[in-house]
Amino acid sequence: PQVPGAQAHTGRAYLSRSPSSHTASLGRFPSYVARVSHPPGLAAQQGSSYVMLMRLFLVAAGLLIVVSATTCPTDGSGYSYSETVTGQTRAITYQACPNHAWKAVNPNQAQYSTMQTINVPAYPTLVGSGVSYAQTADLKAQGGNVGVLFNGAAIFSPFGGPRYGTVTGYANAAVNGEGSTFDSCNCHSSQGSDSYHCHAPPVCLLKQLNETKATHSKQVGWASDGFPMYGPYGAGGVAMKTCSSTQTFGTDVCTNADGGHYGALSGTDSYTFRYYIKGPTCATSLNTLQPITSAFTFAAEYHPHTPTGYYGCCPTGVACSLRTLPACTTGGTVNGYVTGMTPTPMYTGADALTTMCDSSFATGQGGAGETTGSGCSAASVGFTLNTCDTSTTAAASPPPPPPPASTTTAAPPPPTASATRSVVHGAVVALLIVIACFAVV
Repeated sequence: PQVPGAQAHTGRAYLSRSPSSHTASLGRFPSYVARVSHPPGLAAQQGSSYVMLMRLFLVAAGLLIVVSATTCPTDGSGYSYSETVTGQTRAITYQACPNHAWKAVNPNQAQYSTMQTINVPAYPTLVGSGVSYAQTADLKAQGGNVGVLFNGAAIFSPFGGPRYGTVTGYANAAVNGEGSTFDSCNCHSSQGSDSYHCHAPPVCLLKQLNETKATHSKQVGWASDGFPMYGPYGAGGVAMKTCSSTQTFGTDVCTNADGGHYGALSGTDSYTFRYYIKGPTCATSLNTLQPITSAFTFAAEYHPHTPTGYYGCCPTGVACSLRTLPACTTGGTVNGYVTGMTPTPMYTGADALTTMCDSSFATGQGGAGETTGSGCSAASVGFTLNTCDTSTTAAASPPPPPPPASTTTAAPPPPTASATRSVVHGAVVALLIVIACFAVV
């Protein structure tokens, strides 16, 4: 609307909620429409330029619709993961589908587009010295992938999106606001493709890696700064928490405020820094998996459940995938690994993880069964985490990290009929948008 006494600003393209005879819906934001205003006296040449710009914009929107995602097989058979280590870079190539059965508890489906590649430093570097390391990437308002798990799921920070705002504590963290939408593997999807992710300990992966009682958690993936990511238990099986006022970071079994831990852990890894996905996965007095909505796992005392900050920088020669990770400078940095470390690919080739067929779904989340197929030959029956076992017999340990192996990646499964239909539907919608936009006058 015109402001009385003000000069008219003509020929302006803008977003509006109100009806118009010249509108086009934009993707999955149907409440907003693009309108081209044609006020009286607009010069033909100027109007033509604005209309052409809007046409190009709508054509681009139509092309985006054509790029349709494919829903991951619900039986875990869409999993693909491999690593290569070349010089300073660890390249992780994966298809964003978990290796276990999954169920959409929130409205979003686990979907993938193409194979994803994440580059992280093979020789991670810290900024600072001693235990006074500087945070290099603040993740409190960082959405999207900040690391990857060995089972094909992404690691997300506690940031749950603009709805919750920048993470200031447990009250507006994702596990508090969205915990009831996590599936029984403690993960869920957000809108769009390649977004199946975890804000809490990945219990299905921990089970598959033979997580055992009273021992340090297994490594579950890589942070984007190249440091290893572990489950919720530190040395001696201690449930990791932020260091209290009576504990000393770098000496006691606890983390800094962002979920990081400093110190060499002989027998665990060859790094001097690492992160933990915190929150106990089961009660020590029980022999059953806690319900995923349990306040025990998601308790405020274990905040942040995933890291809220990273401490590595991006070394020269590495195209780090986390864009907010700063480049390492010439001075003021220190190696984040012990002398003599040789990085090797994990869970690659013949040593890749198999499909995890024991995932199940808690009461109120669709029952205990799940669609099966080439990934799992029988219905999911659930499992008991070994960390909950009150006996003194520990489960067999997994094989040691594999040596460098073949990095051939298995071909992803072909698109399903429904996925093919979605692509055709997208193409039709795109064509209609193109036709409509050329009708704009």
